[in-house]
Amino acid sequence: MDQGFVNTGIDFSMNDPGIVPSERLLPLLDALRQAAPVYWSKINQCWQITGYDAVSPAYNDVRFSNNRQSSFAWRSIPPEQWEEKIPNLLRYTQSWIVNVDGPHHQRLRAVGTKALNRRFVDSLTPRIQEISTELTEKAIRLGTVDFYNDIAYYLPATVVLLLLGIPLEHLEKVREWSRAITSALVAPFSPPELLIACDKALGEINDLMRVEIAKRKQEPQNDLLTQLVHLADDSNKTLSEDEIFGLAHILLTAGHDTTVNTLTLGLDAFAKNPEQAKLFLEGAVDPLTAMQEVSRFTAMSTCQPRVVGEDFEFGGQPLKKGDVAFLWIASGNHDPAKFPNPGAFDITRPNLGDVLTFGPGLHHCLGHYIARVELAVFFKIFLARVTKIEILDEPLDWAHMLIFRTVRHLNVRLTA
Repeated sequence: MDQGFVNTGIDFSMNDPGIVPSERLLPLLDALRQAAPVYWSKINQCWQITGYDAVSPAYNDVRFSNNRQSSFAWRSIPPEQWEEKIPNLLRYTQSWIVNVDGPHHQRLRAVGTKALNRRFVDSLTPRIQEISTELTEKAIRLGTVDFYNDIAYYLPATVVLLLLGIPLEHLEKVREWSRAITSALVAPFSPPELLIACDKALGEINDLMRVEIAKRKQEPQNDLLTQLVHLADDSNKTLSEDEIFGLAHILLTAGHDTTVNTLTLGLDAFAKNPEQAKLFLEGAVDPLTAMQEVSRFTAMSTCQPRVVGEDFEFGGQPLKKGDVAFLWIASGNHDPAKFPNPGAFDITRPNLGDVLTFGPGLHHCLGHYIARVELAVFFKIFLARVTKIEILDEPLDWAHMLIFRTVRHLNVRLTA
């Protein structure tokens, strides 16, 4: 049944692998935003919210529920087989911090915020510098390298293991787990084999964390996992083992994968805009602020789904309880009414504090600070050592994802 705005032929399928991950996405979102910032998509049967002045308040509106993981995600497997084939998905994703609202979310966030405080993150900065230098020298030695798979992955993945206090011997396993989880949960549709592989990855993470949690209870360490085990919220209630598992799932996937993607697309942006690299190295702006422009321009974070919690009018449209709404971060970040000349990569923009990438409001990304620190430190070291970056993959080979944009590889030729 038609709802709200009449379809004008600018609708597009979010299942189309030739659209969402590609360079075609932003022009389509521009057209959608100009037609109606709040738009009912007949093709996708959901609301598309695209204008900055609609996306930003939507993230702060509790009527857009984050409790979004439903049976729809598992539809390729018959319900009677869920307990047998995907028990971990059923048990844990419902209570992930990114999928809950209200007191449950506030409790998880309170403990997570205490644990991932700036002082603790800053204590890792020397190690981040060391890893960035090692990876930069490796890339220069190779000369021609797949930056995405052989360089970018290792900084955020190593840092998240250091954060948690997990042995670095698990580095390649983290890559396998992350790919299994994101392939199943970030794609528009997941066949049974992807869901089952994702479930297996969650189980393996749990097995590792169970061992590490037991160690922290016996002998606390100076790491994030120890803090998650021992810290309590304001009611002095500590996290359950299942809640720690859930936070580990997020940290070991989104906690590093998004930064890998931004490093990769950010390198592409700096390579194609060398004047911006020069400004960055000269200190024209605060390095962490510059990373806001990297995240805005690359549009790595595309959108987040929400479920409408009650009937109400939003942006002049009648939203109904149970409707799905996609809040398009990429569109808000490229709205010319907010960011003039949005297609230009410009680290000196005056309003980069308004960039939506890390999600405004109650669900603002807990890891936003460490992500920007990693990005800023790496680019300061890498761009200072490399005088020429040639992107060999043209066009970019985009992976088929919905919530994030990334590539399968990024081959580059470097000159020191």
